[in-house]
Amino acid sequence: MHLSPPAVLLSEWAASRRLGDGRALTWAQRGELRVWRSSVGWVIRADEPEPDGTCFPTIVVKRLDRDQRLALPAVSLQEWADLHGHPRPRAAAWVAQGRLPAWRSGHAWLIAPGAPPPVWRHRAGGEAGTPD
Repeated sequence: MHLSPPAVLLSEWAASRRLGDGRALTWAQRGELRVWRSSVGWVIRADEPEPDGTCFPTIVVKRLDRDQRLALPAVSLQEWADLHGHPRPRAAAWVAQGRLPAWRSGHAWLIAPGAPPPVWRHRAGGEAGTPD
């Protein structure tokens, strides 16, 4: 059973609904969609409904503190690495190895911000606790 990701890029959300990127971005800028800014672009919950004219505009999230970012359904892989204090190449390697639960949205990798980093393995001949 394939589950949909909790969040996707705004452009992917718009394409899945056959909306133009411009319309979705306009709704986001007006605060009619709950979106947040990521290092890879605007991100939105995959199940976010289209505005129907009856919703009250909500604040567009642009800048969040660490705790607020950890509460989002997804952040970019770079942001996850920053939140957890790991270099991006290491995080990307963990994704490639299947050790981090990330998903692809458009051109970007997204990940739940609270996803725990994999346990570092000891390398033969290396120091104990040396990261992969």
